Amino acid sequence: MEIYSKGTLEDAQDIIDFADYIFSKSTAPHDFASLIPKLYGEGRMTQQYHYLVKEDGKIRAMLCVLPIHFKVADIELKVGCVGTVSVHPRARGKGYMQKLLTFALDEMKAEGYDYSLLGGQRQRYEYFGYEPAGVKLDFTLTSDNVRHKYRGLDADHITFEELTEASALLDDVFDLYQKGKVSGARNKEQFSDLLRTWNAQPYVILHNGMFAGYLSLSKDSGMIFEIELTDTDLLPSVSKSLMAYKGLPDLHFTLPAYDKDKIRRLGSVCDMYKVGYQHNYNMFKYAPVIEAYMKCKALESRLQDGRFVLQIESGETVDIQVRSGEVIVEHIDGENCDVQADAILSASEATALLFSPLSSYAGFSAEDESQPNCPQGWFPLPLFTPPQDCC
Repeated sequence: MEIYSKGTLEDAQDIIDFADYIFSKSTAPHDFASLIPKLYGEGRMTQQYHYLVKEDGKIRAMLCVLPIHFKVADIELKVGCVGTVSVHPRARGKGYMQKLLTFALDEMKAEGYDYSLLGGQRQRYEYFGYEPAGVKLDFTLTSDNVRHKYRGLDADHITFEELTEASALLDDVFDLYQKGKVSGARNKEQFSDLLRTWNAQPYVILHNGMFAGYLSLSKDSGMIFEIELTDTDLLPSVSKSLMAYKGLPDLHFTLPAYDKDKIRRLGSVCDMYKVGYQHNYNMFKYAPVIEAYMKCKALESRLQDGRFVLQIESGETVDIQVRSGEVIVEHIDGENCDVQADAILSASEATALLFSPLSSYAGFSAEDESQPNCPQGWFPLPLFTPPQDCC
């Protein structure tokens, strides 16, 4: 008989062994302790984040919900990142994962999470309320780009040193992170470990020997999972110096839509870039997420004044306004709602309108008289969850 439960201290090693076995068997060899040290590293007390199905005391299916608490434009959000989704080959077809995910979603909603996210095949997770969303921009900077565009650029003044828990510049690194538009999800003690997520190596960036930023670089490729600089004008020099330092033919960047300074600089040199959705998102509470990312967008863009009242068929109505550049978002109680909605959408349609990179192609604009009057330029909002915070 199967038993559904949350992980305990006694399950710690079994959880890691099960994840290693399932993912190593289905793809390439995995070592979760080094892949996601913030969750599975030595001494990490994270068993309680795991939902388990056991048969005769042995794990047969598992998923993790990593809680992330962060601030977006000074608004606190509580996010559930779903990962390590795994089923034993001999337990497939028994419906274990459907029940586990339903169990996890019910708990997240009951515990006041604002949204959840996960990766994976779209239709598989649409059944549970997930929709492709979040806007990311991928750039590839090649050696040809550097040779032609940065030919005369002196990058010798940029150097790097590995970031560790004992680094003398850890305070500077952490302070720079805390100044970002999205912050608050990390503590200083585990900061360098967190930047090692996805087999990455964190580095401190030095400009003439002085602190200038940090980055998290994949160990086996040129993927930059995260980079923050005290002065974004240094990005060309940092990129050129990093490619020489690591002997890399290319650098790959994934940026949120609100990081416009880096987008402008990379967009002016890279000949390979694309815009896409980041993850599958499931919105539990629309109003706080809309408010957070509307205010985040307003930090970089002048939003047109206007009002848009959105009713979601799941029961939430949100009144969104911009008055003289000030963003005002209110949740309206459905039972006492006497405000006329400009649009009534399903949850998946609402998520696509608000947060999908395809939003501007969906017809919701002031120019399209057949569609609701949605102020031009508001959507999509720059929803993005930093990769190093995910699992």
